[in-house]
Amino acid sequence: MKTLITGGTGFVGLNVAEELLRGGEDVILFSDSELMAYALQKLSALPGTLKTVRADIADRAAVDAAFAEHQPDRVVHAAVITAGEQRELRDFDRIIDVNIKGTGHVLSAAAKHGARRVVYVSSGSAYGLALLDGTTVSEETPPQPDTLYSITKFASERLCARVRWLRGLDVVCARLGSVFGPWERDAGVRDMLSLPFQIVRLAMAGEEVILPRREARRDWIYSRDVAAGIVALLYADALRYDVYNVAAGTGWPRFAENLCSRLRPIFPTLRYRISSADEAPNVSFLGDRDRSMMSVERLSSDTGFRPTFDHGKAFDDYVAWLGGNRDYYDTRRR
Repeated sequence: MKTLITGGTGFVGLNVAEELLRGGEDVILFSDSELMAYALQKLSALPGTLKTVRADIADRAAVDAAFAEHQPDRVVHAAVITAGEQRELRDFDRIIDVNIKGTGHVLSAAAKHGARRVVYVSSGSAYGLALLDGTTVSEETPPQPDTLYSITKFASERLCARVRWLRGLDVVCARLGSVFGPWERDAGVRDMLSLPFQIVRLAMAGEEVILPRREARRDWIYSRDVAAGIVALLYADALRYDVYNVAAGTGWPRFAENLCSRLRPIFPTLRYRISSADEAPNVSFLGDRDRSMMSVERLSSDTGFRPTFDHGKAFDDYVAWLGGNRDYYDTRRR
């Protein structure tokens, strides 16, 4: 089976590619940025076969040409600009072109060239303000998207539903929780880097980590679990719904402090502390309000998938990965 992954050189795309390649699958990475030589070497050593296409998701003809050439059986659409407020103001047209028009291009090409299933990589951000109201959200919770990023994610989900109805395309949406783990780096298209990676960058620079006084609750999920959840949706025999949460479904207490203590074997000089009352932290939870936990019962019921990385296992794996792959994420070593 051949799977084409848009945004294939990005954080989520590389995790999905690694999961598929380990299983001996054929993978095509579609991206407008070149796959780093280090990542290419690592992924090419896995049992599957890897090909790359460098093109712009906003270029309809380029997307169609990639599908025509490679004829993928399955598609993971992960290409996106994760825009913060300043980029919203600066690059509005480009965000729309990539996040919404790009989705339309992928869906059209997938339907035209006979892809058997498309998984659209959405986000818990599609819930918008609903994610801040209460303790739990499910796929039945009415979304209230409020930022341009959340609006484009929800709009793309509705595009998926419309193309599914119009053209019979088997497309399903995966709303991800707060992702961290292997293959994250600052590639310039994600304004909202995870708290763990913010901490790692400060540790690399030898700077003290100043944590927020209050730890906002977030539905953290390890990137390897995200990849496994997406692959479960990609290969499930039959799916009853068009939207599934892919999250941990539970909170991780004292997340930042526990991570900092686990990082010391690879960053022995790491210093961290809680900010004082009149001091601003230098890392962020990307919002200081508690986020609701995302129910994963629908995903578990339809695919049998459950996250396997709790905070202890995830931190151990992440530290091992960071220690062995610094040439990938440390810009000083490239």
